[in-house]
Amino acid sequence: MRNSRLVSIIVAASIVLLHSTAVYANLAEEQTKLEQVQQEQQNKQSQLKDVQQQKNSLIKELERLNNQLNEAENQLGRVERDIDATRKELERVTKELEEAQKELEKRDDLYKQRLRTMYKNSGYGYLEVLLNAESFSDFISRFYLVSKVAAYDISILEELKECRNLVQAKQDEVKEKEVRMLSLRNDLRKKREEIKTVTASRNNALSRVKNEEKELDKMLAELEKTSRQITATILSLAQNGEFIGGKFVWPAPGYTYITSDYGWRLHPIYKTRKYHAGIDIRVPWGKKIVAAGAGKIIYSGTYGGYGKTVMIDHGGGIVTLYAHNSSLKVKVGTVVAAGTTISLAGSTGVSTGPHLHFEVRKDGKVVNPRPWLGI
Repeated sequence: MRNSRLVSIIVAASIVLLHSTAVYANLAEEQTKLEQVQQEQQNKQSQLKDVQQQKNSLIKELERLNNQLNEAENQLGRVERDIDATRKELERVTKELEEAQKELEKRDDLYKQRLRTMYKNSGYGYLEVLLNAESFSDFISRFYLVSKVAAYDISILEELKECRNLVQAKQDEVKEKEVRMLSLRNDLRKKREEIKTVTASRNNALSRVKNEEKELDKMLAELEKTSRQITATILSLAQNGEFIGGKFVWPAPGYTYITSDYGWRLHPIYKTRKYHAGIDIRVPWGKKIVAAGAGKIIYSGTYGGYGKTVMIDHGGGIVTLYAHNSSLKVKVGTVVAAGTTISLAGSTGVSTGPHLHFEVRKDGKVVNPRPWLGI
């Protein structure tokens, strides 16, 4: 009878041992899956960061190109107006030149006509008029008159020639200006087309980058979903029987200052209103973190934004979580007592400085840890 009882106890113990071994084998397997998913998340987040940097760079470049295009358009508009004004000026100067040339030809014709009339009426030109003087005084008088007439004719002609030359010079200057304006217009049109070509290329690149960003966001959402599912599986493998945690002790010996309480708060990094699932205790880097209660380690590894994390199953659906550690001192399946060192404080994951983030979960859902710690 006694042997029969002993055999029953051994069998029962073996079944419990096998069940426990199977459970923690499953826990180790799920932790490996979770770490793989989280590593993939980190890779995709790194890719997403690169893509977002590319997007921001392209947006800035497109803004710069748009400013350049606007400036080129404004310059082109000013040059077009200058060309119109220059052409009008050229028309005016050309007309002035034509009029000056006509006036010069008219004066030249009058001068020649006077010479012909003088010769026709007297049979003599200027020289004959002088040589036919009857006396020296008559010669002087004739010379004076002839000189005055000739000087007047010559001065008029020289004045007209000078006027024509000035107008000609002005016309040449305006033509040269027109050529410069046309050349500048061609350069600006070419520059405008180049900017448009580059802008189109950058817009295409931006479209591709935005599509890539959407795909990465979608992948990260799927990975986050998978991560939550695996976490739920890990928590579901926790002992649902009797609570074995005992009275909880303070998880950060010697350090009691709570920097952020449980509940809604303004996130210190994201600057948005988020629900804080635990309490943050200020602990210097490298100081020991201990198990709040007795239990078994169901997670020990990197856990997304929590950084290096430990989860302890205390039975009765109660699990405690210790996050942002610098190093981990326990492995999955290890049985710990309250006060056992499980990690060293740090600032891994999404963190603003060294501290302990402590959570209590009941049946997978976060609860206020204060009552459990007696505060």
